[in-house]
Amino acid sequence: MKVTHTELQAKPRMTTHYWSHRGRRAHRTNLLHRIGSGLVLPIALVLVTGFLATGVALVPSRISAEAGTLLAALGASFLRLFIAYVFSLVIGVALGLLAERGRRLESALLPIFDVLESMPVLAFFPVVIILFLKANLLEGAAVFIIFFSMVWNIAFSVVGGVRQTPEDVKAVGVVFGMTWKERLFKILLPSVFPAILTGSILAVADGWNIVIVAEALRAYAPQSDKAHDLFGIGSILVHASSTGDSTTLLAAMGILVVAIALVNIALWQPLLAYAERFKFE
Repeated sequence: MKVTHTELQAKPRMTTHYWSHRGRRAHRTNLLHRIGSGLVLPIALVLVTGFLATGVALVPSRISAEAGTLLAALGASFLRLFIAYVFSLVIGVALGLLAERGRRLESALLPIFDVLESMPVLAFFPVVIILFLKANLLEGAAVFIIFFSMVWNIAFSVVGGVRQTPEDVKAVGVVFGMTWKERLFKILLPSVFPAILTGSILAVADGWNIVIVAEALRAYAPQSDKAHDLFGIGSILVHASSTGDSTTLLAAMGILVVAIALVNIALWQPLLAYAERFKFE
């Protein structure tokens, strides 16, 4: 059977929705546009900013020999970020659910959460380093400070998600005689999944911001012979900036932007689409 040109034009194009932490966009966009806006534009911004700041338009060929080192550093930073996120997810969800167990707990815990979230992380970072230095756990110091900057995004998002869950949905488990564990995993956690995802996106964004300074430990404990910078993309950025190595700085920034954009396209976007089925109209 032949297909006419008119029928081909009538067929809809393969398009997808663009998703954000606020939900689905009103317009449709194809995959090429998603990659262009999520990957090409950030890279172009890095190149233009780097050129204006350093005068370097392109990364020299010598950096290609260091690409393996930069990728390994990115992997080390990503591993620290992932470990901190796992702790933040477990503890943040637990704190958020605990705060919404009752009005007394809410009135007691939320002000504490608010104060802890408002504390500047770097203000007590030197104290954290000294404590972990005594146990010779520099990796633990970096992971802890990343965790502390991430956990409150998830905790407050869970609190908001529980508040937005309809009361009749919460009462379903009681009506059907479910245990507290069954209500948690079959009703409460699925209902707050969109909020957990939103908090996770914000938490990881804060984690990438703080990982740059969390790996430069020598600057916070210069008198200690045990303190040294941790191998990672953050410490490379700090070292390149302090030594004026513009080419390495630009290359590390480019790799970091590409990695963050790919995580957004390959992980967060599908999860945001999946979370739509758990939202209440």
